[in-house]
Amino acid sequence: MIKRLYIMRYNGTLLYSKHLTEGERFDDNILIGFFASLANFSREALESEIQYIDLGHDNKLVLFPHASEKLLATAIVSSIDDNELIMKILRDILQDFIGAFAPDYNPDEINEEEMESIIELNVSGKISYPLIKRLIFSWLLLIPLCIFLNFLNITSGDYIFQNLYLDKDIYTQEEIYTVVLPTMIRISLIVLLIVFILPNLISGYLVLDAKFAYLNSVIYIVLIMVIYFFTIESLFAYVILAYLPLVFLISIGFAYIGFRYAKKRKIIRN
Repeated sequence: MIKRLYIMRYNGTLLYSKHLTEGERFDDNILIGFFASLANFSREALESEIQYIDLGHDNKLVLFPHASEKLLATAIVSSIDDNELIMKILRDILQDFIGAFAPDYNPDEINEEEMESIIELNVSGKISYPLIKRLIFSWLLLIPLCIFLNFLNITSGDYIFQNLYLDKDIYTQEEIYTVVLPTMIRISLIVLLIVFILPNLISGYLVLDAKFAYLNSVIYIVLIMVIYFFTIESLFAYVILAYLPLVFLISIGFAYIGFRYAKKRKIIRN
């Protein structure tokens, strides 16, 4: 979450500041001098731009300089927020600031309402819902998706098993090892892919919190097991038990992929 936003000249002159959250207190005068000194030091001594600094206590500093205008946009954000996403937002805000107030950048002439509109325009659609809403939304989608995928899996699995691979009632021992078992393994893997990849990917994306995405994955595995044990296809439950380490890795892995993708698109709000 963006907590503080500052726009200043390279020499440290503050042009605009905005406190977007309540709670933590920062001394703006000290921070502004620190930001300007840090940016100037990195350019002159290191011949590069420092872009991110961990401030501790779930805070980090993100800086975006505009060399031609000698302006610097900085933000104090939550440590979990994606650096590239915050950089893009700062770049867009600074570009709109330049378009609105160039070339003088007189702090007394910077319209507060216009700046509010610029900030709103550039963060609109990029801030997540609170965590409790994200959890509710994830299960409102996961429950019907779980039912649909399992119905699809059971019906398609029966069809594939009976009509495409195994078309005989009696098999020899050699055929059991060369046909039946490989077929069952292939179908079992298809089951795992169908039932666990997409839901966990969606869950990780919607929840936008790694720990709760993993918790959702565990709950989802248990829910699937219960569904299978109480249907005529209880065999699938034993298949999942046999592949449980793989099921767990698939679930956690794709929940994390969904979380990482969402993190690049949304500012996380707890």
